[in-house]
Amino acid sequence: MRVLNTEGILRLAEPGRSKNFADDRGHGPLQDPTAAPPFLHLIQALLRRRWLIVAIAAAGTLLAAILALVVPPQYTATAQLTVERPAGGGQAPERILDEIIDTHLALIASRDHLRRVASRLQPLQLAKPDAQAPAAPSFGAPESAAGGRSEAAGQDIGQRMLQRLTVWIPSLSGRSEADRFLENLYRRTTVLQERRSRLITVAFTSPDPRTAAIYANRIAEAYVDSLQQQMEADAVAQLHDIDRQVDAARREVQAAQQAVQDAIRRRVEAPSGPGGAVDADREIRDLTRLSREAAEFHENLLRRRTEMKEAQASIRPGIGVQSRAAVPTWPSSHNPLLFVVPSAFLSLMAGCWLALILERADRSLRSDREVQRVLGIPCIGLFPRVRAGAIGAPRLHILNHPGSPYSEAVRNIAAALQAHHTGRGSRVVLVTSSLAGEGKSTLAAALSAYFGTLGRRVLLIDLDILPAAERSREPARAGNRRSPSREQMREMIAPQPELGVDYLGLSRLGVDPLLFFEPEGLPRLLTDLRKSYDVIVVGGPPVLGASEARLLPSIADQVLFVVRWASTKRDVAEHALSFLRRFRAMDEPGPGATFAVLSHVKLKQQARLSFGDTGGDPPAFGPGPDRPPADRPSARTAEDAGPVERSA
Repeated sequence: MRVLNTEGILRLAEPGRSKNFADDRGHGPLQDPTAAPPFLHLIQALLRRRWLIVAIAAAGTLLAAILALVVPPQYTATAQLTVERPAGGGQAPERILDEIIDTHLALIASRDHLRRVASRLQPLQLAKPDAQAPAAPSFGAPESAAGGRSEAAGQDIGQRMLQRLTVWIPSLSGRSEADRFLENLYRRTTVLQERRSRLITVAFTSPDPRTAAIYANRIAEAYVDSLQQQMEADAVAQLHDIDRQVDAARREVQAAQQAVQDAIRRRVEAPSGPGGAVDADREIRDLTRLSREAAEFHENLLRRRTEMKEAQASIRPGIGVQSRAAVPTWPSSHNPLLFVVPSAFLSLMAGCWLALILERADRSLRSDREVQRVLGIPCIGLFPRVRAGAIGAPRLHILNHPGSPYSEAVRNIAAALQAHHTGRGSRVVLVTSSLAGEGKSTLAAALSAYFGTLGRRVLLIDLDILPAAERSREPARAGNRRSPSREQMREMIAPQPELGVDYLGLSRLGVDPLLFFEPEGLPRLLTDLRKSYDVIVVGGPPVLGASEARLLPSIADQVLFVVRWASTKRDVAEHALSFLRRFRAMDEPGPGATFAVLSHVKLKQQARLSFGDTGGDPPAFGPGPDRPPADRPSARTAEDAGPVERSA
């Protein structure tokens, strides 16, 4: 029964199976009631890409481990400062204490304080900062020549981008070493209040534990020392101001006393009338009062200066170092080895996602069921992948190792062809593929050798003609424009000892391939050769590689379309079959039918990952209870082979 898929391609429906089906990997748009659940497809896809997943997971884990060992551990040292409670009680001093603590926090973490600390830690770098800093880049005016403006604009944009890049990458900036040291000091310093207490913690983080302790202590001590020095400097300034005021008051007292003495002298030396005496006495009293006030002010200043001198000896900044930072013995940073396990898990998940993406994007064919559903032709066998040099002579290998996967695969394909061949005479089997390198020549040779072991008269015709690009490299042969006659081609037939069959090589004659398909050419030759041979195997060129390959199905009884396992793309195979459909109708299996064969199959992986069954019981590759050992041919094979095999 014929059915059309969603793409309008003619396909064959399996007997007893619904028309709605999906392929083995879930690429089809329709669902098969007997198909495996999606979860099983997911597991199979992950198993097919397991080495990729393992490689990605191992690479991610190794990279995480390397980074964990490369990144140095960080040590944090902490020093504690205590803020003195302000005098008084009640709520107001508590609010004042909070303000004082906030002020200390801001001052300790300020860049000005850290700059003073940096000056003590690196006095040489801050001594000449301008000499170490490179000159700032200058942005010139656009050139006046033709094209100079655009070039200058491009340079200006490049310089601006470089300048912005240096802002975020300190090593590329033109700042001095002292500036970079200050920036590093600012980033690694942490100042905070311990809960709601009067303790202030100064923490410094560094890869070196001793450096962390030294810097934390230096920041805390430098702040207390700076406050102490500032208060002492303020006290000295105030005392100096008091001294100036005392000197001025002493001069005023002396001037007032001198004025009183002068007034008394004038009163004694120049007596006047009653009115003048009263005025003179009033003046003396006023001057005496002013002198007394100046003396009292002078005494107050002297007393205040004495008090300031006494207080200067006991100046306290209101904050002190409670505990110095000790050298830390354990890193404060997280253990980087703890991130190895999450990194391995994430790498494994990334590998699974990548495997699923690659599996979804993979359009290659991997199972016989998938080939039958995608291409619409039955797949009659799986041809195993054989290492180079493992099969020397196919005929001898089939005779000596009848139970090997290679022999079993060829036997299954030959049995399927025999089952679908209803005629009694000879037959022509065409072996072709979509592209070159898919194993059609190997399959044609193996199939010919197996039919030869059965005592059949077999002819292998090599029509895998060179492409036009390779034929052009042989000018001597390319000049031959005439096809050899049937008699000449008959004379070219020679026995092939490795295969045990006759061989006719037409692939390298340098003749235009279309000349073989003249009425008196290859078609007539095959008609004549059917009388002499039981099986004629034609190793044709790839369908998409040579135009003459599309004419071969018209002269063949059966067509074997070779699909390379996990390599041939669906679109390529469907495109190749579309050309073959134009010259031959592909109906139900029978005379003139077209079959597919999967080549280069990794049998262990095929069976382990369940890419699909063969439409029935899978062949048993290897000796079993009903099969003779692999080191000697079976009785059935020996009887069918006749004298050809026994003589070998």
